[in-house]
Amino acid sequence: MKQYTRKTIKYYESIADKYAKSDAAVVLTDKIDIFAKLLSGKKILDAACGPGHDTDYLTKRGFDCLGIDLSEKMINIAKHNFKGKYKIMDFLNLKFRNNSFDGIWCSSILVHVQKKDLPKLLKNSWKILKNNGLVGIITAAKQKRVPGNSDTRTYVMHSKKELKDYLTNNGFNVLVSKIFFYGGRKRIFIIVKKI
Repeated sequence: MKQYTRKTIKYYESIADKYAKSDAAVVLTDKIDIFAKLLSGKKILDAACGPGHDTDYLTKRGFDCLGIDLSEKMINIAKHNFKGKYKIMDFLNLKFRNNSFDGIWCSSILVHVQKKDLPKLLKNSWKILKNNGLVGIITAAKQKRVPGNSDTRTYVMHSKKELKDYLTNNGFNVLVSKIFFYGGRKRIFIIVKKI
């Protein structure tokens, strides 16, 4: 595990119970539904699933969804409160066979990945996706941010063009690309297909 990831996970471990009950753990159903409609199969990996709210939503919609996260507390909350399968795993060190998933849902994970590690993350994603598999991404768009004193998270923001360039340069074709606002912050919503 990367040192910066360790600090991010330590922060989430300290706020897991509070986070699970906050607005940050809301399911953005309109975005997930767009992703779900474009999928050609039912097997989904929810990367950095947190307390399991998105995994639960996708499972209830009939998908075979596995939520992974590095926070043991988040995974325990998910297992006790939501439907779906859950496992502690590092997204930068996936333990799956190639061509395992029809889709990967990535809500709020890229914001915690340093740009130098993004190509490795995208390469890992490409490998475990089936042909024409999709990745759905929600992440923070470039904007001003003032972290609290106790916030040890890595927080990386992208412009929409920059993120699209990373994706197209790593074997993906952009299908959906939108900016939206949630929680008073500008976000990027992108769906890409493995090519």
